[in-house]
Amino acid sequence: MARKHDVKNINLQIDDFEPFINENHTGFIISWSSDIGFGEYTIYKEDNKWYGDSECMDSNDDKEFVIQLMDIFIKELEIK
Repeated sequence: MARKHDVKNINLQIDDFEPFINENHTGFIISWSSDIGFGEYTIYKEDNKWYGDSECMDSNDDKEFVIQLMDIFIKELEIK
């Protein structure tokens, strides 16, 4: 299935980045918004392997959305 929107042209932004640790997982949630809506991208570790829940924005064969989120995060990161 082809991607409906080019992720580089939807004014994607990161609204929040929240790490978490609970009884099942360690990970982080990226809250995002854009011209096409908003959502959360959850990245977590389970059994020594990293997983992502993208709310159907990505698939295992197409990770363009998370790549764009990580690019935004890195560009906003201030190195001390």
